[in-house]
Amino acid sequence: MTRRIKIVVILILLLTTATTGFAEGGHEDHHFDWVGFLGKVFNSTILFGGLIIWLRKPIINLLAQKTLDVKTDIVQREKELEKTSGHLQEIQKRLDKIEEEITDMKQAAEKSGEDEKKRIEELGEKESQRIAALTEAEIANKVENSIRKLKSRIADLTIDHLKKDIETRLDKKAHEKIIEKNIDICGDIIERE
Repeated sequence: MTRRIKIVVILILLLTTATTGFAEGGHEDHHFDWVGFLGKVFNSTILFGGLIIWLRKPIINLLAQKTLDVKTDIVQREKELEKTSGHLQEIQKRLDKIEEEITDMKQAAEKSGEDEKKRIEELGEKESQRIAALTEAEIANKVENSIRKLKSRIADLTIDHLKKDIETRLDKKAHEKIIEKNIDICGDIIERE
């Protein structure tokens, strides 16, 4: 193809110089030069006719190849468009599934949260009952200890009071009577045995 283009360029240059040679025929009047005009028309007809005949097949092939390239490019772009559309639809389906999964996850999290809340409330109730039972037991122990201490104190005070009473009211005569009574009681017990 490049060889033909070189030949065409050389032919154009030769014909152009030949045409200008006819025009410079030496007449410098102001009338119309029919010979020069016809020479130019003839040269142009031969040049362009030869070019058309000579370059017709390569130009047709070139245009056919360009048409084929454009068709191939259009087909490839349509395939890529279909492929891209398929990918887009798959992505949209995935997004729809993701939204459903997110909704399911939210519902599962809410249910789990409610279950956990119930479990914590039940544990809290059991713990409060356990603490209440321990508190009641501790209170009962403290009350019992306090009652024991109080009884012990009352017994101590009673004994102290009786001692003082005995010391103040018991004289020697009353003391001897008590001793004799105890001896009599002991004697009766010994005799029974």
